[in-house]
Amino acid sequence: MTEGSSTYLVAEWRRVTGTRECGNESSFNDVGYEPVVFNKLNRLSSPRLLASNIDETTYLTNLPKNRSVTLSASFSTSDANLSPVLDTMNGAFRLYRNRLNNPILDYAKDSRSNALVGDPHAACYISQVVSLTNESTSLKVLISAFRPASADFRVLYRLIKPDSTGVDEVFKLFPGYDNLKDVGIEKQVIDSKLNSGRPDVLVPPSTGNKFLDYEFTANNEDGFTGFQVKIVISGTNESTPPRFKDLRVIALA
Repeated sequence: MTEGSSTYLVAEWRRVTGTRECGNESSFNDVGYEPVVFNKLNRLSSPRLLASNIDETTYLTNLPKNRSVTLSASFSTSDANLSPVLDTMNGAFRLYRNRLNNPILDYAKDSRSNALVGDPHAACYISQVVSLTNESTSLKVLISAFRPASADFRVLYRLIKPDSTGVDEVFKLFPGYDNLKDVGIEKQVIDSKLNSGRPDVLVPPSTGNKFLDYEFTANNEDGFTGFQVKIVISGTNESTPPRFKDLRVIALA
């Protein structure tokens, strides 16, 4: 609590490094203090570790009280009659870990994400099945995403066809800009076996907090009366995952 604009309460958090899933980073390294803001989400640049008692006493003997997390609060005031107050009895840390791994290097050759079950990605989004009144032959996905340079995502789709009753069709990757060529006003798939799940055009990584637009298109499909969309998310830094908003899917005749 700060009373008026003449009192100040500034916090810093001392932290130690952690290791991401399937990563080779070194844990339990002291990386000093960094500023944090009370009552707000503070995004970190790389994984940090909240250690158990036994790990703290075993691996953090060089830190005060062997603590893996230490909060430092600095009080100041420009008015001798006022002072900031910190209620330590009701304070709490809320620490979050993103489900992020990087299990597939070549999506054209590794088809595990195409299957209905057993996807190796720790983070997936799968939509409900959408039923259509009229039969369609093309599908377009529009999405706005914040994608750091260390992260990636691929988009797949599954079609429900009038003659596929009782048959569960697998997911298919969208062609991707690296498997498309310009033919008149429409882009043509070079080789369906090389579909990558990437967008129709190359989109650079996001900088700052900027969301960029991605578009995925599948044309000339056999007629379908329903569809399902799947997004698989990967990355090498759990602290900087992709973020999404404004997902739209359009079925075209």
